Amino acid sequence: MYARDEVESNICFGRSSSYSCPLGYTFMIIGDCTQEALATITQCRNDVPNCYLSYLTRRRLAYCSDNYADYLHLTSQCVPSKSVENITNVRTYDICDTNSSIASMNGIISSPNFPSYQQTANECKRRLNGVLDRILKIWINEMTISNSDQRHSDVIDEDSGEPDLVIYKNYDTKNLDELEDMHPAIRDTCVNDYLIINAPRVAYVYCGTRKLAILPICTTAIDIQYKTSSPPNLFYKGFKLYFEWLPKPIDLICPGISPVTTTITPSNETSTTCSGPLELSPIYSSHICLGTSTTLTCPCGSDYVLAIIETNYAVTGTGLCEIPSLSHCRQEASLGLTCTHSCFVEYDIPKPLIQCGSQNADYINIDYECVPTRLPNHENPIDICGSASTSTIALNKFMMVSPQYPTLGGARTCSKTIEAPSGKIWMIYIVDLFLEGQNDIGDCNAASLTINDGSDKVVLCGLQQTQLVMVSCGNVVELKFVSTDQALGYRGFKVYSQTIDLPSNWVCKPPNMTIATTMTRKTSPPTTAVLPPSLQIPAYGGTTTSNGTRQYCKFPFTYQGNSESNCLTVDPPIPAPGPGVQEPWCSLTSNFDTDRQWGFCDLSVTDTTIYDICRGQLQTLRCPPGYVIDITTADYAAKPDGNIGAGACVYDKNDCFQSDSSTIQNSCAGKPSCTVFHFAKTLATCENRPSAYLHIGYTCIPNDMPSITTYNLCDNGSLPPMNTSRGFITSPNFPTTPSNIDCTFNLQTLKPYEDIYLYILDMDLNSPNLIGQSCTKDRFIVSSDNNVMEMCGRSYTDFLLSTCHSSVLLQLIRTSDARGRGVKLYFEFRGRSPQDICSEIITTISTLQPTPPTGLTTIPKPSESIGPSPHYVTTLCFPDTSSLFGTNNFQCQTNYILVILRAFYGRGSRCDYSPGDCTSEADNVYRLCSGKQKCSVPFLNPVTFPECNRVTANYLFVEYQCLPTPTIVSNTADLCIGQISDFNGTSGILQSTSYPSYTQTQCTNVTLSSLDGSNLVMHMYLIDLSISSSDPHTGECLNDYLELSYQCNNIAYTRRLCGMRSTELLFRTCLPTDKIFASYNLLGNDSQSQRGFALLYHLVPRANVPTIEATTTLTSSGIDAVSTPIQLSTVCAQESLSLRCDQSGYVLVLHKIQLGVSATVSCNYSLDDCFEDYTSFYNNCTGTTICNIFSPLTQIASCNNSQSNYLYVEHQCIPASTKLDLDICSSTGSVQIVADSTIISSLNYTSEYKECKVELRTNSLLPSQTHRGFKIYILTLNLPIEHSQGSQCDPDDPSIEIDDPELGLTRLCGDSHTRFLFETCSNTIEIRYKNTLVNTTAVEYKGFEIYVESIENDECRLINTIDTTYASVGLTSTTTTFIRDFNTTISTSNLPLIIGLSVGLGVPIVLGVIGGLIYYIKVVIPKKKVFISNPARNEIPMTEK
Repeated sequence: MYARDEVESNICFGRSSSYSCPLGYTFMIIGDCTQEALATITQCRNDVPNCYLSYLTRRRLAYCSDNYADYLHLTSQCVPSKSVENITNVRTYDICDTNSSIASMNGIISSPNFPSYQQTANECKRRLNGVLDRILKIWINEMTISNSDQRHSDVIDEDSGEPDLVIYKNYDTKNLDELEDMHPAIRDTCVNDYLIINAPRVAYVYCGTRKLAILPICTTAIDIQYKTSSPPNLFYKGFKLYFEWLPKPIDLICPGISPVTTTITPSNETSTTCSGPLELSPIYSSHICLGTSTTLTCPCGSDYVLAIIETNYAVTGTGLCEIPSLSHCRQEASLGLTCTHSCFVEYDIPKPLIQCGSQNADYINIDYECVPTRLPNHENPIDICGSASTSTIALNKFMMVSPQYPTLGGARTCSKTIEAPSGKIWMIYIVDLFLEGQNDIGDCNAASLTINDGSDKVVLCGLQQTQLVMVSCGNVVELKFVSTDQALGYRGFKVYSQTIDLPSNWVCKPPNMTIATTMTRKTSPPTTAVLPPSLQIPAYGGTTTSNGTRQYCKFPFTYQGNSESNCLTVDPPIPAPGPGVQEPWCSLTSNFDTDRQWGFCDLSVTDTTIYDICRGQLQTLRCPPGYVIDITTADYAAKPDGNIGAGACVYDKNDCFQSDSSTIQNSCAGKPSCTVFHFAKTLATCENRPSAYLHIGYTCIPNDMPSITTYNLCDNGSLPPMNTSRGFITSPNFPTTPSNIDCTFNLQTLKPYEDIYLYILDMDLNSPNLIGQSCTKDRFIVSSDNNVMEMCGRSYTDFLLSTCHSSVLLQLIRTSDARGRGVKLYFEFRGRSPQDICSEIITTISTLQPTPPTGLTTIPKPSESIGPSPHYVTTLCFPDTSSLFGTNNFQCQTNYILVILRAFYGRGSRCDYSPGDCTSEADNVYRLCSGKQKCSVPFLNPVTFPECNRVTANYLFVEYQCLPTPTIVSNTADLCIGQISDFNGTSGILQSTSYPSYTQTQCTNVTLSSLDGSNLVMHMYLIDLSISSSDPHTGECLNDYLELSYQCNNIAYTRRLCGMRSTELLFRTCLPTDKIFASYNLLGNDSQSQRGFALLYHLVPRANVPTIEATTTLTSSGIDAVSTPIQLSTVCAQESLSLRCDQSGYVLVLHKIQLGVSATVSCNYSLDDCFEDYTSFYNNCTGTTICNIFSPLTQIASCNNSQSNYLYVEHQCIPASTKLDLDICSSTGSVQIVADSTIISSLNYTSEYKECKVELRTNSLLPSQTHRGFKIYILTLNLPIEHSQGSQCDPDDPSIEIDDPELGLTRLCGDSHTRFLFETCSNTIEIRYKNTLVNTTAVEYKGFEIYVESIENDECRLINTIDTTYASVGLTSTTTTFIRDFNTTISTSNLPLIIGLSVGLGVPIVLGVIGGLIYYIKVVIPKKKVFISNPARNEIPMTEK
């Protein structure tokens, strides 16, 4: 009888729920994972199995922007409470019965006669003794004793999970009684009545009424201490707790030292010493070299808190980690550190610095200081609302707090004025501030702290880190606190300030203050942070230097006494370069009038800025004046292990990415600034793992620059002159372009070795009438490098194309009834090095790329069985010619449209993705192809990666599906009224009213779910969305929106969509019981140009990847895991060896396990040693994630009865699941391309007649000639067999056949542990499953899983077959002998003789071999029978034919 698993559930507002546990258990509320609500739940505090909870009073959430909670999220657990006759048993111990220790793995400890209260004359104590590699978990089922008014009720709520007192033991003593004798004041809480959980390094003290779960404790022994001195009353009961020793997680390291501060500083820890009075520390500096880490600390533990002043990456120029110097190239580092009295910082992933020539930073430099958290002698801080004889206080330093800090009370408005001596000014620090945040327009109207020095004013709200917020102008400051209401979860504020001498060069001159000449602060003030690359405008010429360091304009700057925030087009200091060119210019410093430092403005596309936005965080993207945002990358990222905690919010090229460019472009593209928020979500293309961070990259494109010339797209006579660097191209009269036009514009390069870069700034043309159709009313055609793209509809600011020394032809065709604003483009001419040769264009189109079937050319009748296609994967190698001359390199059959699941450029050692390659999402593929029946994606020009030192891509990876359009799907219904249970088949369309016509409609609270009792999960695709856009000021979807909320692992996620969006996979549910909640609002007035929306749902078995029956080539749906290398391990006799798979989802395979007798009597493996197989552990270890093997000291009969010296093991780990997990009977008849690995299975065996097969082919490495084969393993084999043990696989027994063209046929039946079977030379195999009617006599069989991995086998050449015995696993099978190719030298003079002998002798030998093979195949093989031995079941029959 043990604690059951934790369960999560939600209670919506206005609802209630009942919970119950089995008999003998108590119901325990663990907590709430969004914002802790345990303290607000007063029900379910007794030791009973049932609980009734309701959520009837709405709560405001401080951590959720003060929004009201929509639901109460509970984590609960059923914990043992008592034995139930002979059904369940758990032992109960009386805390006062004896002082003997308890050595049980679990049990219940209670006070005497619980639930009847009884006083204890003395303290009762019992020790719990555990075992190594276990941790202790304690649940207090119920406690009701006196608190004797000893609890600090303003700090601890007895309904919370916090202890009343936590005592940390130090190096003086670890005995709690001795510690209390040494420091009597340590126990001022729960003195006479208490329950103490006394661990070696910390003690938790409880009293009053409690029911809670205590966090796991790392220890091997712990004391439980209990005392009650108060007389009994009607309510007291005593206590009962349940304990259990749980297996220690592999990644948990239990500390062996006390957590308190010691006098020893580790070598990798940057520490400061504690001495003297409590005051502001000097500014400390620490630098962290690449590949190292450090811990920044402040002295005296919690008496100080750490404030980060400045963080910078730096490049030394030598490639070495040197002492920081101002000569090093620096760039601001946004590390997102959250520090208290210490802060851990590591630098293990190289950071390329765009401002330093994309060189990797050699170190991180951090400047910080330590701010006191209390005053000397524990003086009380000033309560800003406290009573005082005067509101002005004269001090040299002060600590000020909000009322009742660290809890926030009700509505208050109060202030204090602090005055320092003459000649002093204030440095004011936030030690802690947590108030309600800003409203939608950025005002702190709910709660705020305002600091005013008469010259400047700082208004603070929300959550603030420790930092310097003001250096006052004079010696008087006013602090004002406002709170308009009471909200849960806020702490208020704590401010520390101390004076410094007025600097001699102080510019600020407050009234009635004399400037004194005195010493300044200990260090210079921090330097100005470097702006993001996209906010900086490069400068050239003028006074800029030519040492290779890029210089930027400084805004604002002073010119002729005026402040200028833009580049100037008048009065350049010297004539501009080039005749007739009036280039704008700027200052390189903040004051041109005094410094005279300047340069011409390079008004081109800015450098790229990259942000990684953590869960629940936001980031503002900004551009210089006259520029707009172009989103280059917008990908949610998931860690391979699903981690979203500490350290997860860091970019890693091996993470799994899912593009969200449509959402980000809707919000940001084409705007001068925007705010991006990381909405936590599950990533459908990453196995529904949660997002760890949002990877954003953007540049800024010129949009409104009077100095840049605009050209008319329909005026081919006004082409750019020779000295042009950039320009705009617009359709006539944009943004009111007329209809009924057909015109062209030939944009040509003007100089040798010059390329054209073309960007869309805005495009608003008519869309096709139906999704998947071609452009009709409007056609915008772009031709370059023999590639043709045709576009229409709407597009936000986006990169369009780049050429290689060639021109671009633009054509706009509009019919008489066309509508829309037109087109606006931006172009740049960029020089290319003469050494960079344009790729040669080969006009033949490769036929090696897999393409889906083109299908019918006529519209088929609507069908109930039509659904999404399998997943196709295509890799284009640079330079790719498949898109030349208007050819489409991605295409679906008629009435199907493309949905791009994943598209990225990659750089690796070959033209195929491998783990560790540098990748960058290919947003242009989504834009060019999503929602179209066919598309052309050019890949003729280099693509560079800002994240990877600007290397260029050598392949483009695209994973996609083909989705049916609404015209051929019969299962179609209005989302507002349709229910999936009413439909036939597994796919259907859910659409807005009257789609594809727009109709004003409102629809709320629609619930969608899989069929009751099924094992189906739902894939939801967006086919088409054409409704009103988001509000231009707030970015919110208001009048028109489609809102979908879905569940995954009992967690709800919400997506609200509006505007124009391309076809995409929205999400996948995780469990068959997960539900989808939908609503939509269509109230727009532009019904003529909008269509509404259409969704496609697809139900698939939870364990299967969706496929359709086909004889065409299918490919795997993503990049997959592969087996680890084989590892060799030894362990001495009478010691244990631990084998484990560190990768999540991997299991062990043992290739060899032997006892060794050493010739040198050592524990080291040698080929000269004598061995004997140790077969009993094959079944114990294989197929598990971790296994411990004990090496016995025993006599080895095969080694002259010598005693074993060691155990030798060969093992590896293989994945237990892949992205291409195939049910053989759901994929029968198909050909599967295995890029990395796959699992072929048929689980949960049922007796029935069935024959299924699948053909597997390796993914050839094009254009490499590397040969590929397969490795084949048994993951699971558990099929019924009717004949006695030792017999063969009978034709009437269920069996699996693996047919290899070179090895022949291998048949499997019966039982087997996880094992390696064989390796093939052929790149094609067929796996067949034959099932029959078998009497299973109520026995449940698992079925089978065969793991197949594609491998390189370049030297593999088959010449003959021999019988080979796998001694390690008892497998006898026909396998192959391979010959390696060796270099040989043949003398020219002997060549005729050699040829003659070869022909004369070779012909008879060849004829003899052929005759022998015919006899062998016809006679010998049918008689040959083979067995696989299995210690668990004697033998597993296997036959070869």
